[in-house]
Amino acid sequence: MTSPAPVWDLINGYAAYWALHAAIDLGVFERLAAGPATAAELAESAGVPDPADLELLAQLLAAKGLLETDGSQWTNTAAAQRFLVPSSPASMVGLVRHSPGPKAGWPALAHTLRAGRPAEPIREALDDLYPELVAATAATQGAVARGVAAELRDRGLWDGTGLVVDLGCGSGAWLEGLLAAGAPAGARVPAARAIGVDLPHVVPAARDRLPGDRVTLLGGDYLQVELPAGKASVVVLAHVLRAEAAPRAEELVHRALDLLADDGVLLVADYFRPPDGAPTQTYVDAPHDLTLALTMRASTLGRGLTEPTLAAWCAARGAHTVAVVEPVPRQRVHLITRSGGTHG
Repeated sequence: MTSPAPVWDLINGYAAYWALHAAIDLGVFERLAAGPATAAELAESAGVPDPADLELLAQLLAAKGLLETDGSQWTNTAAAQRFLVPSSPASMVGLVRHSPGPKAGWPALAHTLRAGRPAEPIREALDDLYPELVAATAATQGAVARGVAAELRDRGLWDGTGLVVDLGCGSGAWLEGLLAAGAPAGARVPAARAIGVDLPHVVPAARDRLPGDRVTLLGGDYLQVELPAGKASVVVLAHVLRAEAAPRAEELVHRALDLLADDGVLLVADYFRPPDGAPTQTYVDAPHDLTLALTMRASTLGRGLTEPTLAAWCAARGAHTVAVVEPVPRQRVHLITRSGGTHG
């Protein structure tokens, strides 16, 4: 007999997300980071009057692989300790709260798909959310940027100098990571300088992170802000294309390529969704990428990005991917040039 398990998994996913959200708000993982605790102790620290409620919440979190128990006390699993404790360098607490986008976007998804665009209040809510969202992703994106900088050096694509431009710079984590790579110690070359562009109300998040003497931050539309063409050693498009409608995303790729010097490299980082027309198993293997793409559609005009689409947009400007690196699982970074040779 056919099982309803796939349907229940989707229904229960909604409850599981809000259970995780509640546990963070109640400080469950933070309390357990200090050591094991009973449900009564968790309830006391969280201000919950009935320990039975914390016991039930903890049991569900255990079922989801986030807590463990010896029958009387609860502890964080390794995953919870690393990713759900606010003070952890790898904390995903901000992402848990903000990655789904505006919560109103999901009940309205059917209306959004019929209308072809999210309602204005949803888009406004996303705009308001951006500063917190980019802050939540900063630690991960900074680590990715540092890894990519090392790859660029190893492949001879960038020597750590010149102009770096980040279109949609968010928290500034990519610029910070690339600038930190700098020129080799003792080299008689100037350090890289940078330009970051983002929405005016997002720019302060980057300003707090970046050295003012080497970075110029510009608030505005990254397709409209005046920038020097043909000068950049590196241009970054990190997790921005998937949130744009296809024509605007293509225009952004072309603008980024036009900013490059002849030996420059474009970095496109994203969770790429599988292309249309793939076998079923391809989609089964990509739940995160597809969920993120639909998350975009719930609150933006974008619906994710495929690698064949990116390749076609680059080819129209005589550019192509020379390497793809994956510093964290499924987050792929295309290194794109017009030549394919090494760069100094």
